[in-house]
Amino acid sequence: RAARSIISGAAFDNNLLCIGEKEVFAVNGIFDALLDSVEQQDGYRLDAQQIQQLTQIAFQPPQEPGGHHVLNRDLVGQDPAELARLIGVDVPASTEILFGETETNNPFVSEEQMMPFVPFVRCRDVEQAMQLAHEFEHGFGHTAIIHSNNVRNMTAMGRLMDTTLFVKNGP
Repeated sequence: RAARSIISGAAFDNNLLCIGEKEVFAVNGIFDALLDSVEQQDGYRLDAQQIQQLTQIAFQPPQEPGGHHVLNRDLVGQDPAELARLIGVDVPASTEILFGETETNNPFVSEEQMMPFVPFVRCRDVEQAMQLAHEFEHGFGHTAIIHSNNVRNMTAMGRLMDTTLFVKNGP
């Protein structure tokens, strides 16, 4: 269910809306199964080299020390098939999102990108996942989403994030 919700949220309008899933922090215990499920539900998994290629096309390095990466605005709102084509990958017509495992230093994690590529970051536990979600929400106070069966974890994240929109177990 989490995989389907992540895809639905990120694929809607090719992830233009700021309320869509922009990055996913998932605990190690479910990480591989989650990625497999996203792949089985019309997500297309990019490998590390393909992610690097897409990152180089999507972002330029910051212009000044400590600055933000510069987004290639020509890619905003493009279909997954178009993004994949740019890196020499042919994806099925049913592909709703591109996704793959990244580290937190990938600009797709830290920058608002408005395209249907979703980086997944592996976390040792739920506490690290929540802390990273909080860090990369940048204090905007806008939107946070959690998929969990643990009500205590959902409550703890809701309090930590303190966002206008807090979604539990949905896109």
